[in-house]
Amino acid sequence: MTKSLKVAIAEGLPPQTLFKLRSIKRALMGQPPPERPQAAPTEQPERQPEPEPVAPPTADAQPAAPEPRTKQTEALERLDAHKISAPYLFFDVDDVLILPAKEIARTLTLSVMYINSADVKGDVAEFGTMGGFTARTLANAMVFDPRYQPNQPLRKLRLFDSFEGLPEITAKIDLESQHVKSGTWSRGGCRILSAAELRTMVEAIIPPSRVQIYEGWFADTVKQLPDDTRFALIHFDGDLYSSTMDALVPCFERGFISKGAVLCFDDWNCNEADPEAGERKAWADLVSRFKIVASHSGDYSIQGTKFIIHSYRGMKPRST
Repeated sequence: MTKSLKVAIAEGLPPQTLFKLRSIKRALMGQPPPERPQAAPTEQPERQPEPEPVAPPTADAQPAAPEPRTKQTEALERLDAHKISAPYLFFDVDDVLILPAKEIARTLTLSVMYINSADVKGDVAEFGTMGGFTARTLANAMVFDPRYQPNQPLRKLRLFDSFEGLPEITAKIDLESQHVKSGTWSRGGCRILSAAELRTMVEAIIPPSRVQIYEGWFADTVKQLPDDTRFALIHFDGDLYSSTMDALVPCFERGFISKGAVLCFDDWNCNEADPEAGERKAWADLVSRFKIVASHSGDYSIQGTKFIIHSYRGMKPRST
């Protein structure tokens, strides 16, 4: 009878009330608390999925054709698979020191391509050849002239150098420049190749008939040029103010530089990029003296800069 009464009371009480009573009893008796009763899950009515709207059938309905595979498809697949090149994959420590030379080669090559594209009349000249890197670069770019040069005859590569290094430095502007004061530029400096070595190097790239080397100081060799000389591109690497003037004054005086010609200065940003020194000062004096109108096409590599010549006092009209 007692057992039946306990069972009846347990069954009649709510679970939470029964849990509290048992907890009090066990606490008085020094026993651990009973397990908390689990709430019976309430059944939720099963939600029926809403039917998707069905478009009314049409007589011309056709299944959508898949997009064709294109370069975009392949590029996105490679990107998602992390197979697209990242900068760290193609530019590393080994590339650092070669970067300036690549920038020079890029500028000179594009300049040769420009004078063909723009139909600028004249030859390609370099004043100061040093180790022959830029002469080779120009020659390589001129290899395709027989297909892309719009005017005739084919351009020549005219190379000017003393092959004795830098001249005696006497001009006040040069003596006061940082590169001269520090000893970076001095008499005999920058001498690397002989005329014969340069010729062998360049004539392996373009035929000897397209190469002319002028050995001697700029002030003397420019005088040898005939009056009908025209330059479509000049790369100047003579370093000093005096050398720049020795080479370029007669070129402007005698109208050698064609309309649209490219003029690249290799040492533009030497001497702390001082506008009163070196090639910067020489260019300012040339612009003033010959009323040169030119577009500045920007700097390249570490020290170079590039101009396109539009007009100047003494510019000769183009001959057919």
